[in-house]
Amino acid sequence: MNSLRLEADKAIERAEEAESKVKKYEQQILEKEQEIASLNHRLGLLDSEHAQTEDKLNSLKQGSLDIEQTKTMNETLTRKVNLLEEELDSAEKNLKETVEKCVSSHRRDHLLA
Repeated sequence: MNSLRLEADKAIERAEEAESKVKKYEQQILEKEQEIASLNHRLGLLDSEHAQTEDKLNSLKQGSLDIEQTKTMNETLTRKVNLLEEELDSAEKNLKETVEKCVSSHRRDHLLA
């Protein structure tokens, strides 16, 4: 009888230990599930932030391309303006020489007449 009681006490003790371990593991599982939920939420936020950053980067890249095109166009137009100014200077000089020749010729013709 004593041996049966000892066996029963040991069995009860093992059962209580097992129940204690089960509660401990259930608590750990709950904590891990909460941690996973938190990490999933954080991952969602980071994915959203990543997408926004990519959009911003693409926008900045396009802006940079636009700036480069504008610079190139500006340089081309500046060269064209410089060329036109040189042509204008040349045309004004030619006009001045022609007017001087005409005036000179007109005076000479007027003096000879």
